[in-house]
Amino acid sequence: MKRITLILFLVFAVTGLNFSYAQTINRQQQGQANNNRQQPPVLNRQNDTQQFDRFRSEKVSFLTDKLQLTPDEAQKFWPLYNELERKRLEAQIHRRELEHKVQFSAAPLSRNEVIELTRNFSSSMQKEAELGVKYNEEFLKIIPPEKVLLLYKSENEFRMYLLRKYGGNNR
Repeated sequence: MKRITLILFLVFAVTGLNFSYAQTINRQQQGQANNNRQQPPVLNRQNDTQQFDRFRSEKVSFLTDKLQLTPDEAQKFWPLYNELERKRLEAQIHRRELEHKVQFSAAPLSRNEVIELTRNFSSSMQKEAELGVKYNEEFLKIIPPEKVLLLYKSENEFRMYLLRKYGGNNR
């Protein structure tokens, strides 16, 4: 019973945090999109947020099931993992902004602009990799190394699950 209560608490806490964070990011993206002459297609932000929350809830449930964390481990793990996820999302959003800049630029980019974009893109990839190294060490302090490795394996399994489930027709 304690485990179910903990899982439900984590799902609601994570969903609430991600919902408010996703709304902030969506507002920022909308403001930036308005500054471009040529704009990307308009998406239904409410449906995007709902889908993001659904994916996030599924992921928490999936990882909770796979990792079999003790209540003490879960209490330390989830805040740290949520922090990592927020930072990863920020890095991914930054990279998407760079991609949109290329895709929706009104004029061809100069050589110097292309060089700057490639450096920025590479830098964002490096920041995401540095996050992985930093948080790996933090996870090793709070859960056994076998569970850290299982976390990485489970994250990949979850990505593959999402691709199969939502990736398109007949996949």
